[in-house]
Amino acid sequence: MMNIEERINIEASPEEIFGYLVDIDNRKEYIPALDEVIMLDPLPIKKGSRYIEVANIAGRKLNMTYEVTNFEINKQLTAKTLESIFPIQANLSLDKKEGFTTLSIQLEFKLSGMFRVASGIVSGIVRKQAEDILSKVKRNIESSQSD
Repeated sequence: MMNIEERINIEASPEEIFGYLVDIDNRKEYIPALDEVIMLDPLPIKKGSRYIEVANIAGRKLNMTYEVTNFEINKQLTAKTLESIFPIQANLSLDKKEGFTTLSIQLEFKLSGMFRVASGIVSGIVRKQAEDILSKVKRNIESSQSD
């Protein structure tokens, strides 16, 4: 099992950040290569909600089905793949500080087959994507406050 964790400080409340993260219309703004999110269960997102992320990776459309396994309003959101090219669990957590909130992303994934052979490369790509997601969430939330 591989583990990656990244964090960023955002000048916003946990309520603002969590609201942004659970609004599926925002996901394409901060998740690389994401084309579409298809909800399998009615909104709003909650524990047990299932959805499909359709991504375009290396010219191929990939569908990854997720289930929300932990949902604590304004604190934590965890989703794991039910169907994917490799099993992954994503945990987003919020920690309120004085004047800002720390958003952490922890990714746990298991590689097999050709992915395991290239585990160093895949791990580097996943880490870079985690950093990009956090940076985009920060930029989008902080810039919306100045509008």
